[in-house]
Amino acid sequence: MSWSINVPAATTLDLALGDAAHGQAVCSAEADVARAIPLPGGSVSLGAALRVPVELFNGQEDADAHGVIGRPTGSTDGTEPEPLFTPDGAACWLKYAAELNAQASGEGHFPFVALSGSGAVNVLVADYRRHAPTRTLGEALRHDVKTLRLPFLVEDVRALVVGDALSFQTRIQLKAGLALSWPAVTSTVVASLARRVGGQVALQLKAEVGASLSGELKLEDELRLVFSRREGGAIHVSIRKAVTSQVSAGMKVGVTLDVASPLLNALLGAVADTAQAQSVSRIVEGLDSGKLGTVLVPVATSLFGALGFKQELDGTLETVKKVHAELKGLIETGVSTALQAGFEYEYARTAGDATLMELEVPEVSLPDVHAALISGDLLSIQRRTKDAWIRRYFHMRTTGMQRTRGFGLGWRDMFLAKVEDRKQLKAVTEHASRNHAHGPRRHAFQGMRSYQHEGWLAGNKVLQGIDFNARMPAFSTRPSADAFDYAFFAQSRVEGSLSLQELADQARVWGALRDDASVEPLSRLFQSVPRGTRVTARFEARLDAATFRKLLRKMGTDPELERQAFAVALARALPRDSVASRESPSVRQKLYAPLWNTYLLQQGKGWSKEFITTSVGAHLKKQLGAGGLVAWNWEQSRHSGGGPTAGTFMGVMEGASKYGGDTGGQPYGNIFVIWQRLTHALHDLQQAIDARSPLPEDPEQSLIARAFEPLEDSGSNPFRLTATVAWFVELARHWGFRDELQPLLGLKVGDQEELLLTAL
Repeated sequence: MSWSINVPAATTLDLALGDAAHGQAVCSAEADVARAIPLPGGSVSLGAALRVPVELFNGQEDADAHGVIGRPTGSTDGTEPEPLFTPDGAACWLKYAAELNAQASGEGHFPFVALSGSGAVNVLVADYRRHAPTRTLGEALRHDVKTLRLPFLVEDVRALVVGDALSFQTRIQLKAGLALSWPAVTSTVVASLARRVGGQVALQLKAEVGASLSGELKLEDELRLVFSRREGGAIHVSIRKAVTSQVSAGMKVGVTLDVASPLLNALLGAVADTAQAQSVSRIVEGLDSGKLGTVLVPVATSLFGALGFKQELDGTLETVKKVHAELKGLIETGVSTALQAGFEYEYARTAGDATLMELEVPEVSLPDVHAALISGDLLSIQRRTKDAWIRRYFHMRTTGMQRTRGFGLGWRDMFLAKVEDRKQLKAVTEHASRNHAHGPRRHAFQGMRSYQHEGWLAGNKVLQGIDFNARMPAFSTRPSADAFDYAFFAQSRVEGSLSLQELADQARVWGALRDDASVEPLSRLFQSVPRGTRVTARFEARLDAATFRKLLRKMGTDPELERQAFAVALARALPRDSVASRESPSVRQKLYAPLWNTYLLQQGKGWSKEFITTSVGAHLKKQLGAGGLVAWNWEQSRHSGGGPTAGTFMGVMEGASKYGGDTGGQPYGNIFVIWQRLTHALHDLQQAIDARSPLPEDPEQSLIARAFEPLEDSGSNPFRLTATVAWFVELARHWGFRDELQPLLGLKVGDQEELLLTAL
């Protein structure tokens, strides 16, 4: 490559580079390139002859359009650009950029995804040269022009000195590996299995500590690969988002699962008896290899049947193979979807120029991996080095893409380690051009509320929270509400000494166990350990993008049904007790739903403490006769310190519905007001989607952001959170998509394997 420098008539060639009299564009250059770059399976020919500016960075206010040089923002969550170098008075940088034309030939894997072996694309390259501030501009230009470099040539990369960098940018397909933790894998697959076979699924899936399932990620987007030299001699490699030059293409992500065998072994092992357990691994190996012996066919038939596939099996090898293929496909689809959702969820929240991945490659190893790097094939490097060079892997709030657990799950593991009450709504805007006002952009919102409290369930520790997110998959010059994918996740985790009855009750309220279903799987687990063994239970509810859209489309279409469904949810969410009126969700629904419906119809107006006390007593006596008196005496007798306990109706109203004073005749109208605000906010959001309403200048003032507030209020109290989840379950049942919800109970008793239970 040859360069010629074009110096303007009025110059500052004799001024030191650190002199503030310099402008950022100090001169221009012409690049003449004609190089064939070999790649595995083919080559890419580079050619260019264009006039480009040469830029100088000598002050902290100088900003590099490619994000390599600039001022650090201090952001730790990946939502702000992260420069490699900052002019600090000790060094300055000259940047030589060029736009090259790349033409592919052969059948290799090319980093430039627009090329199929015969196409051509533009590639932006830049060579950053570090200089002392005392060096004159003329001296620096004369020195640099003799040795300007290309990132595609391994010898040019090895020629980097400390502080120098080489970069190229284009639309790249990046391949990398990532893994889903075993708890997230099992949750995902059990929910998928329940949707496939219908009814209830309860499985204890055994795995070694730290087990996970791996997959291959293919990310296609406008990306920038940067090589630089760090102190110590290693070559630092950064892969960054870039301001895109092909907005219409958008970001694309695909994931394929490496193997499904570990989970197949776990699924079959969960339903195998002692005699069958020894055959599980041989069955999976035989089916994977296509060489299952006939003697194992009856065992395989029994095991697959126990998972819910009895109707598909007739005892022949052929039907066993068909069920195996379907189950394997279900696992691969479910886990790959979770991996992809987790990546996209965080990726949409990172700004342009944010660092996605970082590697530290020893110089001696660079020739072995350079081709893979410029081909975008990080997967081969990961496998070869066992992550030894990886310093950062998709910079985001949850430390590392390889630990992404899917939407809601990464957040869950993080918030469970905290003890404080936290609330956050974060909006991120990613621009696809330097024209921020009118250029293409995409937004992502992430709203989270989490808190810890004691005493909700028999004095146990309870951690609860919600996660609401909305993201645009593609760029738009006119972002509107219909361009977003929306999703919702809720979890309640209880730790302590829980009874079988309490757990089954909560599982029914959250939809993970049907009202008429047997508790035998839970009972068996409790009977296997001594009484009083510590229990950890997690209740989850997940509405993915498709399911949440269905909920939105229906919201506001039948106000009476929605109100009655919420009355049912409020009744079912009341705490369980041994008294007959509280012994099960179905009993509470029958007794208390009419009372809650009256409360909602009256909008909580006039519902003072005296009115509530009188109304509850009269209602229970009317509903139960003599039994109603017993129930009411229970409500009245459970007082502590002069006030009602949390389990009573009045206790719930005190904790979940009381205002800070009598406001407009609604001293206990908070539950109604929050529900009304949530209903209106979701209905307004759907109307904005239908109307394709553009977002305001400040996206945090949008209807999307406003929808988070009542969702957050609904999840900021244990009773309200439980009632909101129960309401979504009830609405989904009425509106015909109950089987698309993903309720789950994960139960760990002592040292036993976690039991996963879900019902559709």
